[in-house]
Amino acid sequence: MLHTIVVVTLIFIFLTIGDMINRGRIEAIEDQKERGIAALELVQKIFHKILKASGVTYEVEGMENLTSIPKDEGVMIVGNHRSYFDVVIGYTLVDRPTGFIAKKEMEKIKPLARWMDYVCCLMIDRDNLKQSLKVIITAIKYVKSGISIWIYPEGTRSEGETEEDMLPFKEGSFKIAEKTGCKIVPVSMIHTREVLENHFPFIKPTHVKVKIGKPILLSDLTDEEKKHVGEYARNAVLEGIKELKKKEMETL
Repeated sequence: MLHTIVVVTLIFIFLTIGDMINRGRIEAIEDQKERGIAALELVQKIFHKILKASGVTYEVEGMENLTSIPKDEGVMIVGNHRSYFDVVIGYTLVDRPTGFIAKKEMEKIKPLARWMDYVCCLMIDRDNLKQSLKVIITAIKYVKSGISIWIYPEGTRSEGETEEDMLPFKEGSFKIAEKTGCKIVPVSMIHTREVLENHFPFIKPTHVKVKIGKPILLSDLTDEEKKHVGEYARNAVLEGIKELKKKEMETL
C-alpha cells in the first residue's frame, strides 16, 4: 500500500509542480526532436524515481543492440505489452528521443498528454482507420527525422497467463519500417504484470528482466518474411522471452 501511495504522490507532483516549473522551458524549444531530447531527460528522472519508490528493479540483456545504433538514427522498437510499467521501464532504457504510440484515451489527462507530446508520443484511435493512418504517417516522418518510435503491435495489453501468450502483432504498424528502412529492435520483458496488474491497484516490488534483441533489417529478410514482418518480429520478441525464462530457471 505504501508503494502505491508514494508513486501516486510522485506522479501528482510531476504533473502539477513539475509541469509548472518545466513547461515554459520545454515549450520554448521549437524543434520537435530537440524538444523530445530535453523532455526525455526529465521524464527519465521521474520514471527512475517511480521505479525506486515501487521497489521495482530490473536487469537488461543485450543493451548493446540498441546503443550500438547511432543516436541520431530513428529506429522502430517493438515489444510485448502486459503492464503500464512496460512503458516506465522502457523509457529508462532509451538513449535517443523516443515516442510511444499510445491509445487516444490518454488525451483525457491533459498534463499527462502534454508531456507525452513533449517526448514525441502519438495517440492512436484504434476504432478510426483514417486517424490511425495519420498517426502512422506522422510516425514515419518522426523516424526519418531521427526520432525513434516504440510500438506494442499487439494493440493492447495482453492478459494471457504467461508472457508467451502474446496476441498477434498487427502488420499495419510495420509500415513505419517499410517506408523508412529503419531498424526494428525487438524488446522482451518478463514479470512486469507482477508489479501492478495482477493485484491492481496495489504496487508490488518486483524484479523485471529485459532482453533487447538484435535489430531486424527488412533488407535482410526474404520476400516471404517481408510479407509477414509482424509475425517475424513477434517471433523475435517471443524468442527473447523464452531465453529470459530459460536462464531464470537455470539459476533456481
